[in-house]
Amino acid sequence: MDKHLLVAVSDEFHTSQSLRFVHNFFTNREELKLTLFYVVPRRPDWRLDPINLEANPEAIIHIEEDKQVHGVPAMEKAKEWLHSMGFSKDQVFVKFSHGKLGTVKEIVKESEEGLYDAAVLGRRGLSWFEEMVSDSVSHRILWEELTFPIWICRNPQKDRRNVLLCVDGSEESMRVADHAGFMLKNEPGHDITLLHVCSDDRCVNAEEIFGRALAEVKANDIADDRISIKVLTSSNPARTILHEADSNKYAAVAIGRTSHKPSTLKHIFATTSLKILRGIEGASLWLCK
Repeated sequence: MDKHLLVAVSDEFHTSQSLRFVHNFFTNREELKLTLFYVVPRRPDWRLDPINLEANPEAIIHIEEDKQVHGVPAMEKAKEWLHSMGFSKDQVFVKFSHGKLGTVKEIVKESEEGLYDAAVLGRRGLSWFEEMVSDSVSHRILWEELTFPIWICRNPQKDRRNVLLCVDGSEESMRVADHAGFMLKNEPGHDITLLHVCSDDRCVNAEEIFGRALAEVKANDIADDRISIKVLTSSNPARTILHEADSNKYAAVAIGRTSHKPSTLKHIFATTSLKILRGIEGASLWLCK
């Protein structure tokens, strides 16, 4: 079965971390399809009706101008680069959005309607605080009610391999186990390490957690010799996961995420997936809800 990814592309194609991660990660590219997605951003100085753009002729003019000046060249460069990297023309598709709903919601809408296997986003090299203040796409999309996996790439390094699959027994972690298994099917260059972080030495229900997660991974025909299990004890799961990912040069960290939005900034800072997003470097973060 082909794997179909929605890859967000911005004006700054030359810094596209999402495209580079996809190219570096997959070796069996014949089974991969990519839809490049460009959301025409609404500029603050346009002073447009944020709800009914179609009824506003001025909006359409601005959008089409921006699309031609910025979007079309970025997409052409992205396609040319992918073709030079070995992707055939039948594997790469292009879609534009007018951005009526805003960048995040347009990505969510397209991902759900297109039934993609994952949406792939880049993450620029800003500090986590700058991104939080500027309300970046990668942070905002975490709070959407998502029905699909998202990958957020942070300066992916070409030589990294394998996926660190974090499991805690939640339904979200079971879904990300199935997702990781599916994406690594027919990708023998990558193995999967199931990681469970315990808060103390007891590790209650670890055997059951691993049993369920293994079943999800193996349902995708991943051979036993490509799967390993690791248990670590820590009072700071995010820090431990980041250290493990960096020490062993994993290409991706896969984790489940609950769907509620934190009500306070303090709660946001305490969220494990946000801490991993802020701290991950050289790899991609795979999130499932």
